[in-house]
Amino acid sequence: MTYGTVLAAGLMGVLTSLCAAQDGSAPSSGWPTLESFTESADRFSPFTFTVYWENDGTILKRNHRTDRHYTNGAAVTFANQPDWVKGFADIATFGESFDRTAAGYIFGQLIFTPENITAKRLLRKDRPYAGYLFGGVYVQRANDHTFDQAQLDIGVVGPSSRAEQAQKTVHRALELDRPNGWDNQLGDEVTAQVFLRRKWRLDMDPVQWADAQYAQQVIPQVELAVGSVYRHVSAGATWRVGHNLPDDFGPGRLADVGSATGGPSKGPGVYLFGRAAGRVVEHNLFLEGNTFRDSHGVVANTLVGELQAGIAVSYPYHGWKLRANYSQTFITRQFEGQDGPDAFGAIVLSASRGF
Repeated sequence: MTYGTVLAAGLMGVLTSLCAAQDGSAPSSGWPTLESFTESADRFSPFTFTVYWENDGTILKRNHRTDRHYTNGAAVTFANQPDWVKGFADIATFGESFDRTAAGYIFGQLIFTPENITAKRLLRKDRPYAGYLFGGVYVQRANDHTFDQAQLDIGVVGPSSRAEQAQKTVHRALELDRPNGWDNQLGDEVTAQVFLRRKWRLDMDPVQWADAQYAQQVIPQVELAVGSVYRHVSAGATWRVGHNLPDDFGPGRLADVGSATGGPSKGPGVYLFGRAAGRVVEHNLFLEGNTFRDSHGVVANTLVGELQAGIAVSYPYHGWKLRANYSQTFITRQFEGQDGPDAFGAIVLSASRGF
């Protein structure tokens, strides 16, 4: 929580200074007040700032007290609706019309380890140690029922990702098992990755419960991933039910950031959601190892399935829309010889202005 508070306060200060510079006034000294930051934010087009955190340390799986496989992921995104992205609405429309656009930026880090992190030796039957530090840009377009996103990430795998230092620092601070096998991690490699996604939003009949009606939606999705990190195709669907469903295309997650094409908020809201998806994998660098040098790797399974369930809440506050969701994701075996499926928990926190 301390790091999150410092980060949020620092970003508020930077944005406030930028706003002051736009109208020619000097930035004020000290921390900005909520009122001054709200007034400054009104000068921008609608925007959303989001923090994603995923970790395998949850109580809903048997190995929750140890790091295992996908052990941690963290990212921040900033999305708004600039004029320059409007041209994306007219590219390859396939007969549809899109009247909403958005663009965003993402910066994140992923950490992968084998199951036994205390061993120093190379564990040839388990996945390799790997870290991934990346930044990316994405563009989005939508209408009432369809949503498209194109995303480009540039990153680095290997010691330069600083994953070893991040994991060891956290484990030392929390007095957890020391990860001893990072000398066996994948080597440095620059990566490029493209994701193309399409979603459809289908309104279903309301659900009646305890003399109240709750809106219900199903959101099918397809994805194509092409690059040096992942190559796969996937398909799935999200179901959600609740009060005041937001004007978006489902809860965001680190691997599929939320849509920023929605309109004004409709007041406080809460909903439950579930997602089922499957993918056909042609390449996964974090399993198979380095592309341009010899390294340890395992054989990736071609078919992988996921189940996700969670809850999302939203609340308007002084012109802002504050959102939070928690979910648990269960993943089938991803490589040959893997000892059981994996799972991780995810927390997503966002603050929006103008949506």
